[in-house]
Amino acid sequence: MAASLVGQKLGKYDVTKLIGHGGMATVYKAHQSDIERNVAIKVLPPHPGQDDQFVERFRLEARTIARLQHPHILPLYDYGDENGVLYLVMAYIDGGSVSDRVRRGLVPPREVETILKQVAGALDYAHRQGIIHRDIKPDNILLDREGHALLADFGIVKLIEGGAGGQSLTITGGLVGTPAYMSPEQAQGLAVDNRSDLYSLGVVVFEMLTGKQPYPADTPMQVVFKHVSAPIPPICEVNPALPGDVDTVMRRILAKSPTDRYPTAQAFAEDFGLAIRGELSKTPSANTFIFPQGSVPTQPTPSTPPPVETGSYPGIPTPPPGVYVPGQTPQPGSYAPGQTPPPGTYPPGQTPPPGVYPQYPTYPPPQPTIITQQGTNPLVLLGGFAIIAVLIVVVVLIVVSQNNRAPDDDRTPPQNIGVPTGQAAQPTQPPVVLLPTPAEPNFGRTNFSTTTTLGDTVNVQLTDVRVPPQGQVYTAWLQNTSTQQVLSLGEITLDALGNGALTYRAEDESVLPALYNSVLIGLDDPSAAPPAIAIAYSGRVPVEVTQALRDILVDPSAGASAAPAGEQDYASTAEPAYDGSLLDGALTEAEIAARHSGLAAGATSVGSMRAHAEHTINTLNGTREDYDGNGRGENPGRGFGVMFFVEAMWERLDAAVNAPDSNALIQSQAELIRICVANASQWKDQVVTLETAILTADSVAAAQPNLVESTMLAQALVSGIDLNENGQVEPFEGECGLEQILDYGVSVGNMHIFAAQPEG
Repeated sequence: MAASLVGQKLGKYDVTKLIGHGGMATVYKAHQSDIERNVAIKVLPPHPGQDDQFVERFRLEARTIARLQHPHILPLYDYGDENGVLYLVMAYIDGGSVSDRVRRGLVPPREVETILKQVAGALDYAHRQGIIHRDIKPDNILLDREGHALLADFGIVKLIEGGAGGQSLTITGGLVGTPAYMSPEQAQGLAVDNRSDLYSLGVVVFEMLTGKQPYPADTPMQVVFKHVSAPIPPICEVNPALPGDVDTVMRRILAKSPTDRYPTAQAFAEDFGLAIRGELSKTPSANTFIFPQGSVPTQPTPSTPPPVETGSYPGIPTPPPGVYVPGQTPQPGSYAPGQTPPPGTYPPGQTPPPGVYPQYPTYPPPQPTIITQQGTNPLVLLGGFAIIAVLIVVVVLIVVSQNNRAPDDDRTPPQNIGVPTGQAAQPTQPPVVLLPTPAEPNFGRTNFSTTTTLGDTVNVQLTDVRVPPQGQVYTAWLQNTSTQQVLSLGEITLDALGNGALTYRAEDESVLPALYNSVLIGLDDPSAAPPAIAIAYSGRVPVEVTQALRDILVDPSAGASAAPAGEQDYASTAEPAYDGSLLDGALTEAEIAARHSGLAAGATSVGSMRAHAEHTINTLNGTREDYDGNGRGENPGRGFGVMFFVEAMWERLDAAVNAPDSNALIQSQAELIRICVANASQWKDQVVTLETAILTADSVAAAQPNLVESTMLAQALVSGIDLNENGQVEPFEGECGLEQILDYGVSVGNMHIFAAQPEG
């Protein structure tokens, strides 16, 4: 592990923070003081055989990347070589990435379309300049504060690989890239062109729409193998809410053969826009490719031949499995009686090639059929159709049964509330909705996420609910059961099977899960005056969950007392006053400590190293101890210490999960914060131990191992560690830090939706 560059200088840039690291590069936040701006610096991995020719090739590639000027390409400001360290300087974007967005929940198709169109324009522009990205993935699509997408890391893979015929910056060999998003040709080490980038972009879109990668596996090599050989997963089976046309578009962009994919990213984006509106099959665009009847996009040849099957052509010698267009001659060979024809269209009178054909000189015309997989046994297809037919009958019976039930199952509905459509109100007698037991079947889910500001978005999904009588509609509200505050979310449109969704985004920067702990779904008759609304479905979490999220994420006065901060006894148990949320307080202390840990690692003298070690320890502990023996106990932080805020977060979470109406789901959701808090507590203790050992070292060289480890752990306390190296910092033991609480914290307020129950 190389020493951190935090606290050091690269050219004219002061390195202030480690943002992330991996096999491709390490990224730091830095400050350019001459023009007072923050930048991101990407440091490439070291190369043992670096020489003048190698460095010059790096500069040539960097200049090529710098020429890319597009509104949706992250600009490259500068590049350099500082004592053998090769680095690139780019714009610093603090709005997160598509990876961060996916972690907050499924991305609505319209939002995916917006991101896709911006990235597609950038990608096609680069391709016209002759530059292939080679590493399209969610982490490399950044989002600014306005939600605009910027494609980052152009040319990084090529810089890592080295130029044609040149040396590589890697010394271990193997594939360079990210296995989960790698095109089949890139995975096989073949030459790649723009269509490889299009495949990777398709994988990103698949993940945004489903929350999953198309080819999960236990190891990176298994993932790579699946990209090469596994069939394309039907996206509409993973996310049934998507229109069927989306599957058509995704099958083309993820085709194994580059020739079967879209020619440009913009063509993909245009068809995707038509598909999500259900218009692709009605009015195909100029980009839409219709495969000939009876054929499918080219798939890789299986490594083992498929079994011989008996089907609708008994005794007819036929060609091996494959896709054949009308008039194409099958390959030479001998075919045993009973072998069935593969998917394809064979005109009457087509003559087979030379071989052993004792009885059958020609192929009869096959019956028209739609083939979705090569070499499928017709008996299997018939069995599949039978199963589908049974399922359809079951679904119809369920729908008929639901629609024929008496309203609310003949139960007396809870008290109605009069709420004008589209308007928030304070009900004088709010409906009483009991929290159902976990065993009760649910009818959907309410998920909170972040679109522009923290927790500003809520998505209400209904599944298999009763279709309302003609003239009535379902409307949704959020409610705080303690204050009775109500927020109208609007109308939910259902399909014929009782499925629907509604997405609402607050315009006033409200953190919705910190304000509301209940969702209400009511039947509204817009023709009534005033509208009569009966609550049919509802869900909630204990109000203690909402209060905990308010204190941890939002409330400036959470846990504060009136005691002045000043020169109080930092070791006392009295709570000092502070500004900001509990998480803000913890992050402020942790970031100051991480900076001084980096300064200790970059020190050139024992005195400087010990001074910064003292600063790190005091900041983390909230103390003013004189550790370096200079007669002054110095604390560059605010004097609280990380644990003051961490322990307060523990208390709020304990109150939430131990509330009287808590359940296993709520406890599981709270773990999204609890595990990050636990990691932070552990890393804080480890940093203090390492920095204490640094204080006793008699030279910088002797302390170097502890300096390196302490710097990395201090940064992990803030931003976590990608321990499993999957490109994401997740809420797992040893991974997430304090910053990830912002990503996952709002999900603690998510709610299942149940049929409403009257009190008593």
